[in-house]
Amino acid sequence: MSFHRFQVLLQAATPIAHGDTVTGIDNQTNTRLFMRQGMLVNGIPVRVPAISENALRSTIFRAPLADHMVQALGIESGTLPQGVMNLLYAGGNMAAGSKAPAQEVALGIKARTLYPVIDLLGGAVDAFILPRACLRLACWLVADEYADTIAQVAPELESEASKVSAFDLLAEETRTRGTGQHSGGNQMLYTYETLAAGSKILLEITVDAQAGEAAVAAVAHAFQCWDGYIGGQGRQGRGRMVVLSHTLPDSQAYLDHIAGHGEAMKEGLLDGTFGTGLQLCAG
Repeated sequence: MSFHRFQVLLQAATPIAHGDTVTGIDNQTNTRLFMRQGMLVNGIPVRVPAISENALRSTIFRAPLADHMVQALGIESGTLPQGVMNLLYAGGNMAAGSKAPAQEVALGIKARTLYPVIDLLGGAVDAFILPRACLRLACWLVADEYADTIAQVAPELESEASKVSAFDLLAEETRTRGTGQHSGGNQMLYTYETLAAGSKILLEITVDAQAGEAAVAAVAHAFQCWDGYIGGQGRQGRGRMVVLSHTLPDSQAYLDHIAGHGEAMKEGLLDGTFGTGLQLCAG
């Protein structure tokens, strides 16, 4: 097999708030719509309620694994270069006017060998983009609009998916914001769509065959570090998820890698070299 593939079935314990990035708040109803994606439904182009894979990539994998690594290596708050922080938590960005070194491929391979998180999620340092990330992520609501696809990737869920439309899972919630009467301010109502508690989301995680054993194991460890929330309005209890089932691998190889390479990993983050001998991310 030329890849590793795992599935995770999630269920919403509370409604999910996940705002649409196309319409934003600028729409005819003045209600923040739930995330949607374009797809064909019975041959007709429709924008269907969906969950952003990019958001899940950050929420479930990038941030939890970065937090765990920093804590496991005993790195104190405020000591990492800003470029390193950008890479770990947001994928990084290239500095304006930077010039990639001639050995960028070799440097990237060396960095991803020492850091399974970089191997898994990729990113950019100051002067160049690191080798392609090994992680691929797809997700589908267990709903009728996705039933044909689910029949191919998880046939045991096809019958359940065909019983409910994704649009029937949507509802609206109205909240208030403002400074309140006691401080002379005004309360303002705002409304947003949510996906119903009880909704199910199927995740398919694919990892390239060339990924190291520790990077594959990091996929499982990410779920152990994740706080179980997706989307927005978490302060109001929205987006709490539970894992119903999964085919994830064992996470021990990732923990063993950190235990065995901790000093080198810590030094490479603090000096921005990522163990390559050349500073890749400045302060």
